[in-house]
Amino acid sequence: MVRVTGPLAFSVVLESFEGSTTVPTRPERREGRLRVAGVRQPLAVAVSLWPGPRTYTGQPLAEIHASGSPPLLRTILSSLLARGARLAEPGEFTLRAFLSGRIDLTQSEAVLGVIDAQTPAQLDAALEQLAGGLASPITGLRDRLADVLAHLEANLDFAEEPDVDLLQAEALASSLDEASTEMNRLAGRLQGRERSENRPRVVLVGPPNAGKSRLFNALLGLDRAIVSPVAGTTRDYLEARALADGLEFDLVDTAGLEAGRTAIETEAQAARGRQAERADLLLDCRSAGSIDQELSTDHVRPTLRVWTKIDLLRPAVRVGDQLTSASTGEGLDELRQAIAATLRARSSESDLPGGTAARCGESLLRAGTALARAAETLRLGLGDELVAIDLRQALDDLGRVVGAVVTDDLLDRIFRRFCIGK
Repeated sequence: MVRVTGPLAFSVVLESFEGSTTVPTRPERREGRLRVAGVRQPLAVAVSLWPGPRTYTGQPLAEIHASGSPPLLRTILSSLLARGARLAEPGEFTLRAFLSGRIDLTQSEAVLGVIDAQTPAQLDAALEQLAGGLASPITGLRDRLADVLAHLEANLDFAEEPDVDLLQAEALASSLDEASTEMNRLAGRLQGRERSENRPRVVLVGPPNAGKSRLFNALLGLDRAIVSPVAGTTRDYLEARALADGLEFDLVDTAGLEAGRTAIETEAQAARGRQAERADLLLDCRSAGSIDQELSTDHVRPTLRVWTKIDLLRPAVRVGDQLTSASTGEGLDELRQAIAATLRARSSESDLPGGTAARCGESLLRAGTALARAAETLRLGLGDELVAIDLRQALDDLGRVVGAVVTDDLLDRIFRRFCIGK
């Protein structure tokens, strides 16, 4: 199948079509033959035609359905290019859909989320966002805030006119507080997802010399981290792509948890903390031969308790503990399965497409702060002018989320991540 869109899509496709070549006024599917340069006989094809603007891109759209054959596909493409078409840039179909108002910016990012989804939860979250799950409440809030702002500005302009009702300050302040809470909740869903790819993030944590780096290498199947019997060898974090039960994830090795005595150690601890905060799953590691036999239980992030070096000593364990030996390979397959199962079981609520998370979190937080400030200003009676300023700030920030406020640089950064024309 070859898809063509744009003002001249019908003329480009139908120029060599042996069949009805009239311009359709409604969606149609036509069967006939297509004359293609380099092919002796016209090809039997079906052509589907959709007039704009009720198409994905908002423009006329045509599809050629032919026999599946890579050489044939290349020949049809060459023929269309010779008649004035060009290959779509990465994400160009979705970009045109956004520019024509068919979808907003969060839905555009959801298309990429569908393409890049690694887990059922990520796919479900991307499809929910594509259906307007994130944009609809934000768009509705922007409409309500615009009405409130218009009313406030009317009061400012016509304060002496008796026919302009004064807003009920307390009721409005409560409404703004609720909106602020909702924005902070949405921003919280994005916390820790500030990366453009959709791979889950698994972070190894634990005290020095707990066998984290050796386990890191064993799970990867290669030597990436330096391994030493001397505690504190790892001073920075290492990151690599790993695979468990068909699921790709980013595996991160961090410095051992201890008090920083030097500037380097302090920075290593800070890096460890940042990585732990971004984790979708923590592997809390302890050496089976260590004096400290207790595993941490106070992690906020989902956590698997992992005993290492069980070839040296068998620890007393609790239900759910993972027993591993990087030297013998014992328990590694079971740990991989546990990692995959835990990641797949995570709620889709925390799996918003990563591009949306990276772009929108700060805007949502700023909007929430502006709304809370506007509510407080109302209660203190400091003047509608200050309330209006905060409402305009919130509208601008929410506009950035859905794409009502956008720049060419932002569009380039979003759509260049698409690896195909879609």
